[in-house]
Amino acid sequence: MQILPIINQVGPLPLKAQFQAPLDGPAVLVVTGSLWTQSANTLLTLNVQLDGTSIGTAKIWSNGVSTHRTFPALFLSVNLTYGQHVLTITPGANTISDLNDTFTASLIF
Repeated sequence: MQILPIINQVGPLPLKAQFQAPLDGPAVLVVTGSLWTQSANTLLTLNVQLDGTSIGTAKIWSNGVSTHRTFPALFLSVNLTYGQHVLTITPGANTISDLNDTFTASLIF
């Protein structure tokens, strides 16, 4: 098993990274990070796109205001082809990211 780091950087979102797929077939994309909101009782969402297509959304509730919440790791099954791909991470509605949020995305194959 090998791991290809794609994103390891602070916010704010959106973040976009190009990477060269080292395989032609199935792999697992792991995405982690944190976000916050200015509103109480808000569902925070982190959207993940591969080559412009939505492939997953991480969700966590934030009952407190102005507190950074770490998402559970999001494991996404992807079927890649050799060559260049673009990974994009964006915040959902009522979700904020800043320089205090760190995001990581890695491909396991």
